[in-house]
Amino acid sequence: MFHTRWKRGAVAALAACAVVPVIGGCATTGPGTARPDEPAVIVRDGSNGHTVSVAVGERLEVILSSGYWTVQGSSRPHVLRQDGQTVYLPRPPGCGNIPGMGCVPIRTDFSALAPGTAVITATRTSCGEALRCGPGQQRYSLTVVVRAARA
Repeated sequence: MFHTRWKRGAVAALAACAVVPVIGGCATTGPGTARPDEPAVIVRDGSNGHTVSVAVGERLEVILSSGYWTVQGSSRPHVLRQDGQTVYLPRPPGCGNIPGMGCVPIRTDFSALAPGTAVITATRTSCGEALRCGPGQQRYSLTVVVRAARA
């Protein structure tokens, strides 16, 4: 069941990405979310060190291009809550089936609960099989400003 839901969501995400770009990603619905009928703001690796703004009630998806990342979650869960565990996305073309390549992306979902600011962080020590990360490659940080929902 997980695999089917995961695959169906990935296809929907890819289709939506071709239509509606947003900061570092696209707006789409995600698999296995509490509100799959509502769009999400999607951020990717390129948003590292940046700030994104979402409204209370909106969803945020953080998609990182390597399974070597460990997402620590939100610094303020009462403002921005992590929804479930980080999941692996489908293996992209050209990634190959060699273990340890680290090219399978991951996704972590969040929900904006209250106005405020939270920081999402992720870390990694490896940037590929037997490859240590260089300076600036070990930490991902995204500041999320949650604004009041429009009336």
